[in-house]
Amino acid sequence: MRVELLCTGDELVTGLITDTNSTYLEARLFDLGVKVARVAVVGDVRPDITGALLEASARADVVIVSGGLGPTSDDFTLECAAAAAGVPMQEDARVLGWLKERYAARGMALNPGALRMARIPAGTEPVRNPQGSAPMVIQQLGRAHLFFLPGVPREYRALVDGEVLPRVRAWLAAEPHRTFRAFRLLRTVRLPESVLNEQVMPLAPSHPRVVFGFRTHAPENHLKLMAEAPTQAEADAALAAAEAACRQVLGTHVYGADGNEYAPVLLDLLARAGHTLAVAESCTGGLVAQELTAVPGSSQVFIGGAVAYSEKMKSAWVGVPPDLLAKHTAVSSQTALAMAEGVRAACGATFGLSVTGYAGPGGGTPDDPVGTVYCGLAGPGMAPRCERISLAGDRDRVRLFAASHVLEMLRLHLLAAAPVSP
Repeated sequence: MRVELLCTGDELVTGLITDTNSTYLEARLFDLGVKVARVAVVGDVRPDITGALLEASARADVVIVSGGLGPTSDDFTLECAAAAAGVPMQEDARVLGWLKERYAARGMALNPGALRMARIPAGTEPVRNPQGSAPMVIQQLGRAHLFFLPGVPREYRALVDGEVLPRVRAWLAAEPHRTFRAFRLLRTVRLPESVLNEQVMPLAPSHPRVVFGFRTHAPENHLKLMAEAPTQAEADAALAAAEAACRQVLGTHVYGADGNEYAPVLLDLLARAGHTLAVAESCTGGLVAQELTAVPGSSQVFIGGAVAYSEKMKSAWVGVPPDLLAKHTAVSSQTALAMAEGVRAACGATFGLSVTGYAGPGGGTPDDPVGTVYCGLAGPGMAPRCERISLAGDRDRVRLFAASHVLEMLRLHLLAAAPVSP
């Protein structure tokens, strides 16, 4: 099955927004064993969109189109679809009913812009949008099935998961001489992509039924394993063997698999051991706390923290002695250790973490240039520990990798105390 994606909108070609829909769908299709053949981005130009639809439908079995279905004058993707098929636009009674229900539920009257969304190409199939107004529309153009989806990510993802992927899955299952597939995504931290490649690719010749792939998702790097075989049992067995070999080589760099994300994995390790956590942040400005509190139920583990940005607040909130700051400065191993111990004591937590450094672009010293970060860890039965790291890149990258590093200090400590398979 050949699948292509087409994204429309001037906001994409002018850089006003980033296309996150395609990356989401590509990952979801890969889970089904489908690798997207092509992704095209087209601005709000009618001939360009019409031409792109004709070209993609001539090559692909499935074309998934996003954007241009809304109520404004520049939303004309479906008009281009009608032109490509040589059919008129017409008002669809089903879509009109859905719009009336949605607007009535919000106490709003239908306006001319809303009525535009009820007009679809003749002979196409509308599908109700569970998260918005504009429906998904399915069109047959030559041999290709075209899916037209709203560009709003929340709406796009709901329709992809609820409507598009089930159809693709059914078509795959009906294919003659079907190849069975099994997948695993191994998630790693503190391992550059080039090093990840060097460590696992020597294993590939021993696993001929498995395709090895890589994905960077800063600050992480992921290993994608896809096994193919004539039966599902053979594909599962091939995948299991390759995964075991990769895990043996990568060790604790692998923190989780498939949908396991970092913060929930770390919080689960803490919860299972009955531990709690507090953080004191300077240069990361709350990124560590933000990542942890994004997880539902994190309050069972995460007690709280402080963004102690100034020296005054490092002393007032997390108990760093003023004379220590005067002697060693705010960016030092001594300050990081005092912050970790201080926030742990202030919050009554099992563990305390701290981050202080120069995120840039200003600041830094000859000994500690921009990108230098000190990460502290304090906990029971251990001497407080600090790690000094040097990070390259802009301010955002330094902050992101610093937050990741300090959390990984804690995860590795927990694994060493009570090893748990990720």
